[in-house]
Amino acid sequence: MRPIVDGLQDAFSDRVAFVYLNAADGDQGQAVYERLALPGHPGYVIFLPDGREIYRGFGIIAEETLQEEIEAALER
Repeated sequence: MRPIVDGLQDAFSDRVAFVYLNAADGDQGQAVYERLALPGHPGYVIFLPDGREIYRGFGIIAEETLQEEIEAALER
């Protein structure tokens, strides 16, 4: 999934902040993963600038799906 996400980051980097966290780091990544109660990984969460969560996905996700969700967030 990392190559897909990296490609999306390249495409949207001028409008979207991508944050990569490690759920097993025993530190910030794990704390965020637990706070969001994410049930699996990899996990993808899209937030609007006001902090509202608008998408959650887990595991292998089609690039088109993630791209559509990012575009939908940008349209709001």
